[in-house]
Amino acid sequence: MSRLRLLPALLTSCALVLVPASAQAHDELTGSDPQDGATVEADELDELTLSFSGEIAQVGAAVTVTGPDGGSVLDGEPEADGTEVTQDLVDDLGDGDYAVAWRVTSEDGHPISGEFGFTVTGGTEEEQDTAPAPTDETEDATGTVEPEPTATETEAEAEATTPEETADATSEDGQTSDAATADTSSGLPVWAWVILAAGGVGVLALMAATWQRQRR
Repeated sequence: MSRLRLLPALLTSCALVLVPASAQAHDELTGSDPQDGATVEADELDELTLSFSGEIAQVGAAVTVTGPDGGSVLDGEPEADGTEVTQDLVDDLGDGDYAVAWRVTSEDGHPISGEFGFTVTGGTEEEQDTAPAPTDETEDATGTVEPEPTATETEAEAEATTPEETADATSEDGQTSDAATADTSSGLPVWAWVILAAGGVGVLALMAATWQRQRR
């Protein structure tokens, strides 16, 4: 009788032991495209695919893919279909390393998450303006700006002036200054002096004529 009473307890214990371990474990990521650490061509990559060990719920699925510049390269929302989650990516991916972070809800309702990365080659590159900055000579050639003479050019022009040219310039300036001084000191124009001289000559002539008449 005692053995019959222990039979239900033994059956229950056996059932707990024989339960498959997989039923107690959570779903997990089994693969991805691109794979973690892979290098892919830009023209061959238009979406990201995540594969799991069990079916994934559409609600709660989230994926982020960050490019080399720190910006997102996602195009739309992720879609869960059975054991796979697909995320579209933008066109014209640039060269560099990309970081992926994901979070989904497994079949048993437990959320799981993870992250990995891959590298893109053969993508677009930002064009850089390599045109040289305009210089004084370039602007002068276009007729917009003329370069100012440098200190060296000014000194060269000063040395090119000969002592004779300097003396001539000084002499001319001296004569001009003397004439201006004479005109300024007299206070009368030249034509006034001519009239005064003519009048003086006439007075002298009159006095001489008068003196000769008195002698007769």
